[in-house]
Amino acid sequence: MMALKRVFLVLCTGLVLAGCSGKSQEEQHKIAQAEKEQREAREKIQEKQKSQKEQAALTEEPAPEDIKGEQKIIVLDPGHSAVLPEGNEPVGPGSSELKPADTIGTSGVSTGTPEYELTLEISAILKKELENRGYTVWITRENNDVPVSCVQRAETANNAKADAFVRIHANGSEELQAKGAMTICTTPQSPYVPKLYIASRQLSDCIINKLCEATGSENDGVMETDSMSGNNWSKVPVTIVEVGYMTNPEEDMLMQTSEYQEKIAKGIAGGLDSFFGY
Repeated sequence: MMALKRVFLVLCTGLVLAGCSGKSQEEQHKIAQAEKEQREAREKIQEKQKSQKEQAALTEEPAPEDIKGEQKIIVLDPGHSAVLPEGNEPVGPGSSELKPADTIGTSGVSTGTPEYELTLEISAILKKELENRGYTVWITRENNDVPVSCVQRAETANNAKADAFVRIHANGSEELQAKGAMTICTTPQSPYVPKLYIASRQLSDCIINKLCEATGSENDGVMETDSMSGNNWSKVPVTIVEVGYMTNPEEDMLMQTSEYQEKIAKGIAGGLDSFFGY
């Protein structure tokens, strides 16, 4: 009798344990199924997000700075103005030699156009060209009715922490047949900014070569001098670009055309691209 009871207890215990075990497997199956469904839902969301990103990448135009890499700051200086600043300024930091704060510039022998009008027109076109290429562009003046001294022009570039300071001018000569373009930078012996010579010379070379390549102008190369106060006060690489002679009848007429001004802008912009290694 006692033996039968023990067998009965063993059987009951086994059934109970079997029941418990079966219930645990059922719960585990439900949990596993739920986890699977959650995992599949997450994968669908991730796949959808990936598809959306890929589609956006196909339709979105890259930003200019993505094309160029690190965005460079260019300060353009349209030479001269219709209103002159008063007084004189030191030709360079610490110099006792004084020069007029600015001059009126030259004018077209054929067109009568003042240099300050031509340089502003070219600078406005160049600004757009550079911005289209991904540069950040500052300009020292936006109209002809504001006086800006040479030192103030350089300070604009310094305050902007410019990567290049490009000063737009047009040339003049007593010889009416003089023609061609040139750039101007400081010398290796500059008493004001000797450390900038290599960069300023390279900037000048790049711009004059690309400018003449784009326009077909005679290449008069790079002039080195420490007499330009706007260059001497600059703390960043700087060049003066003499885009042509307004005292040459043919060159004066040519520089007034929008087609030639566009070529000048593209040439200078190409020179900056070359300077930065783009």
